[in-house]
Amino acid sequence: MQNRLALLMVLTAATAADSAGGETPAMHAARFYATGLEQPLQQIRSGALLVQSCTARLRRACTKQQREMAANNRSLELIDALSLFPPRPEDPVAGITKARELKERISATSTALLREAGVYDRLLFARYGATLRSCPGAEAATYRESLEELVRINFTGFQALAGDDLARANEALTRDEAAAAESLRQLPPEDCVAAQQLGEYLMQLMHSKLQPWSGEDLRVANQEHRFEFGAQSAAQVDAAPTREVAHAVAGNFVTVIATELQLTVFPDSAPRIKAIADAVESANQRQ
Repeated sequence: MQNRLALLMVLTAATAADSAGGETPAMHAARFYATGLEQPLQQIRSGALLVQSCTARLRRACTKQQREMAANNRSLELIDALSLFPPRPEDPVAGITKARELKERISATSTALLREAGVYDRLLFARYGATLRSCPGAEAATYRESLEELVRINFTGFQALAGDDLARANEALTRDEAAAAESLRQLPPEDCVAAQQLGEYLMQLMHSKLQPWSGEDLRVANQEHRFEFGAQSAAQVDAAPTREVAHAVAGNFVTVIATELQLTVFPDSAPRIKAIADAVESANQRQ
């Protein structure tokens, strides 16, 4: 597996030169997309804390596999380094004394992550869609079709929505996009253009996330970035993706997006983030 987070460093290195004179349009765009991402990040953090308990007081309640995972888990350190998304104090391990209880709590956190990640995906689609409505020079006709296809695969494939649930998700997406478009109209044109350009890149990341649910080529054209995910071992399956695959892909996507936005708004954090990301990648390779 290639170091995806390290590759992000290359893409954001140029931003550091712009930060001396105050916040740039690129930084404003990152903040525009950041709202709501703290929810799935919090679920990842909770899951990391639950797994971490297998190295301490709940060691006897954990299986051998859980203890091995806990020994190599560095995701908590990375999430807590993302100052754009300050963690909320919590103790998800409180009250747990038995292996069954720990297993149930981990399962509930996994379910919550998929739910919150789905909500953030909808917000991401809505905000990028809003740039196609509102930003000067936006090539709406070129990008709208690709966006709608990504939405379809996300809703009906990744999130497995159908019937009334699918209808509600589409209605919420329409409302969210209209609200985001109105907000963008209040911004300077250069901020809106930066939001569109960043959105194009984030849709490329979304395309990579959704690959296990579609064999089609849905790549969104992008002139600013040339990012490619490394091999997603969790997603390389012959059969239909399982819930475990969805959980792994969702967690990876949320972490990559959060890191990208962090480095755009706080480029000075790059050395520390890169060091932690390298350690996380190294730990993942050992598992």
